[in-house]
Amino acid sequence: MNAIVGHDPNFFLEFLAAWEKRPMCLAPMAYGWCSAISEAGLGRERLTLRIQAQDLDSYDLKKIEEAFTSVGPACDPFRMDEVSHCAHRRPRLPHTSYTGLFSILLEVGFRLVMPSHGQPAIHLDHTPHHKLVFKRTLSSDDDEVIADGVCVWVADRDHMPAGSCVHYLAKRVAENRPFSPRLRQMSIWLIERMWRSRLEVSGLGAIRLLNRLNISMDDIKYEGEWIQLLMDVILSPAGLKSLSIHYWHLLEQLLLIGLSLPKQHVTDAMELVWLLEEPEDWEKLEIWMVLLWQYRGYRADTDHLECLDHLKQATLKHLLRQPSALPMFEGLAESGIDMCVALRRVCARARAEQSSLEPLLL
Repeated sequence: MNAIVGHDPNFFLEFLAAWEKRPMCLAPMAYGWCSAISEAGLGRERLTLRIQAQDLDSYDLKKIEEAFTSVGPACDPFRMDEVSHCAHRRPRLPHTSYTGLFSILLEVGFRLVMPSHGQPAIHLDHTPHHKLVFKRTLSSDDDEVIADGVCVWVADRDHMPAGSCVHYLAKRVAENRPFSPRLRQMSIWLIERMWRSRLEVSGLGAIRLLNRLNISMDDIKYEGEWIQLLMDVILSPAGLKSLSIHYWHLLEQLLLIGLSLPKQHVTDAMELVWLLEEPEDWEKLEIWMVLLWQYRGYRADTDHLECLDHLKQATLKHLLRQPSALPMFEGLAESGIDMCVALRRVCARARAEQSSLEPLLL
């Protein structure tokens, strides 16, 4: 604490950022420093720090680099029983701007943090000034700085800031260049945390972020949670209209590996057929009906007879409107699915009715 307010905080922060085995306790400390700087400098464009050197030329680069690479058991007051190896790096320009200060502080606290289900919670004190921290870092041009900001948002899983930080990422989502691996992982974790925390994950901003991430099965660890998340998004007005077709296929993959729809969505799955018929969204409708025919959650038993009857009617109606889809459904009926007999009858009726209409079409 004495060093951060002393004569040369830049050297101190660079030293911490270079420390590969810095302790986790630096995360809440670094975030606390960000909040303090936000409060102290609120309303000013720049925060002037007292530093010994007036510009980079006055730094003794050789001595600084030697100090960065000399850390070991003899000079490791935080972990006396371990050797901490610091990366060989040159100091950057003095961090006199808000963005520069926030960037280096969040790098110190969160660059080495990778949120996971098994990680102990990092307790952060979100002061009223945290919005300035996120505004500055999440609008950066550096993906690693943005990833640090997202990490701050999701790291304290029990006390995430109110609202959503997705709108801060709008500029980055709109760019064509791919996300860095760490920013992509942090953004996926952000979507998961938003959904688990019952925050708005079906808004247009979150859906655009999902579309940009193009999440695949390889990115998903907890498949059952993603089924619920995707169903919630798809059933929302914005999701039904704007969610990429990629996620319909992803949901299909998740359900076809033997997982089940959440109970509250079993009826919704059938209602979704009607919602897709009205705008004549044939591609999504076909994906969804093929999925329902293969899905083991719909069986010809007393609990699902009504759903099965609706599915048969909807499929017949679709096949009469889209005759080109008939061969695909006939192939599905011969693939050994549980409801193959019922689907064969629907396909046979659709082909018979098509044949009766052919002379009229001529």
